[in-house]
Amino acid sequence: MPRIVLPGEPLADAPTALRPWRDTDIPSLVEICQDPEIPRWTHIPVPYGETDARAYMLARYTGPEAGVAAPFAIVSADDDHELLGSITLMRINWEHGRGEVGYWVAARARAAGHATRAARLICAWGFSSLGLERIELLAATGNPASQRVAERAGFTREAVLRSFWVGRDGRHDMVCFSLLAGD
Repeated sequence: MPRIVLPGEPLADAPTALRPWRDTDIPSLVEICQDPEIPRWTHIPVPYGETDARAYMLARYTGPEAGVAAPFAIVSADDDHELLGSITLMRINWEHGRGEVGYWVAARARAAGHATRAARLICAWGFSSLGLERIELLAATGNPASQRVAERAGFTREAVLRSFWVGRDGRHDMVCFSLLAGD
């Protein structure tokens, strides 16, 4: 697997930008991950503390080295120290030219279009810089906000994957969306 080199300059679509994670993001990361909606739809630990944030940061460095993930912090385009969320191209399969996008956004940054812009930015980068041909986005059927992000970002709804994901409250059906390089 090839090593993934993240861009040196932020990927931006004002007011949203994506940049590599920094150790200085740890305090904001811990604060944001206290929001119960984030662990509801992800696998982050509860409670979430500094040790968890440091482990998250370590994974954000090892993913690109191993060629399996491209993680970015979602930040304000005006102030790249203002952490708004996280987005990652993950589960990259080089043989088949595909990956999956996963994200979460801080409560204070929701409903402002940051998730949609971040998804568009990371997918455009994945197609142009990594040569991916297909990117998937999975959203729980009980998470209509995430489904709207996928649709607004240009993804096509393909299928409902029954009992696909295990969350804290049991199994969830997931809606599979895809975006192709030629879309």
